[in-house]
Amino acid sequence: MLPANQDWNVLSRESMLESYNADFKVQAQISKFGSSLVINTEMYESSSNTLVASYTGKGANVEDIESIIKEQSPAFFQKLLAQNVNNASATTAENGAAALAIVTTPQEQANVLPVTDSVATSPPATQDSTAASSDSATQVSTAADSVQSKPEIAATVVKDTSNATPEVKEENNEDKLVKAKTEQNKYKLLWGGITAGITYNDFHDTKFGLNNIPQGKDYSVTIEGADKLLDNFWGIGFRAGFSGMFIASPFFSLRGDLNIALRQGTGKANASAILSWDDEDLDDEKNDLKIEYTATQLNIDIPLLARVSIPNTIYFEAGPMLSFNVYSKSKSTINEYHGSKDFEEKGGLRAFEFDMITGLGVMRHIGNHILDIDLRLVIGATRISSSNDSPKTWQGQLNITYWFL
Repeated sequence: MLPANQDWNVLSRESMLESYNADFKVQAQISKFGSSLVINTEMYESSSNTLVASYTGKGANVEDIESIIKEQSPAFFQKLLAQNVNNASATTAENGAAALAIVTTPQEQANVLPVTDSVATSPPATQDSTAASSDSATQVSTAADSVQSKPEIAATVVKDTSNATPEVKEENNEDKLVKAKTEQNKYKLLWGGITAGITYNDFHDTKFGLNNIPQGKDYSVTIEGADKLLDNFWGIGFRAGFSGMFIASPFFSLRGDLNIALRQGTGKANASAILSWDDEDLDDEKNDLKIEYTATQLNIDIPLLARVSIPNTIYFEAGPMLSFNVYSKSKSTINEYHGSKDFEEKGGLRAFEFDMITGLGVMRHIGNHILDIDLRLVIGATRISSSNDSPKTWQGQLNITYWFL
């Protein structure tokens, strides 16, 4: 890019700090903007600190930045060559003006082409000119005599254009916009990755059917403390699968997951079963109970989320989740005065469940890849079975997603 025959010396940053003789200084800065890299390169003339050339480019990765440097460097350093030649021409014109002045005697002035600003000529020579010519000191006036009396010096300044450098055309705004759009088309819009997380599992809007016990013809049964079973129910599960993301801009993107999710939980409660007779002469009967309920589900979850981001800070996401149950099992154990009894059920849940998700997270770049860490809240909109008092799901999730495809 720089001609070898012009004896250029390229200094590192450390060499520049030790030496102050550099004619030009070039600095480049690479920074992050959203999911992309930005390079800004500038060249300054050391003596006047004047900006000689610059360029800016964006890319999705280091290879894109390297391509930008290779594409922009020829024109970038051509401006350095043009500036160097212009400086040399200006110095030659300034320092060599006196050397290009031509000093002539009055006789020689007849052979000098007239200039735009005419100079007064000397009067005709007298008959004593032959004698005067023998004394050369009287023929050539000093510079001071020429100023004070008749001007006898004709000066012609010649401009040397042999080494003139063609003017380098600057890029206009339209060209810059076209280049910027071309660089923007190189951004990676589609990403694929793997995701995994742990979940806090719970239910809401249910009493597990304890308030729906069938009543007899002449008696009724109620359960006191049924709410305590829901209050004490919880469990830890996990989820894992694949993710895809479309990044429309640094501020908005769409994401979808395909996960296998294990949901499980256990609840315990002390309650009382009260038997009330329709006959007022009979006293109510009360039986203390200890109830333990365990539930396990294996689902395929498909969340579809829209994401709004504040680049390099935080993002917010929300959307629906489609969940398909592939396995379920529940068990209830009731301990009372007369003994204990277990009730087990496999299956019995609806095949489809509809949930809503909201959450927030952070995105970090790791080389050419991306790491997401997010917290989500999942609220079930439909019940997990056909029973009127069947539970609805709610979850808290901590997820990690690694985008590398």
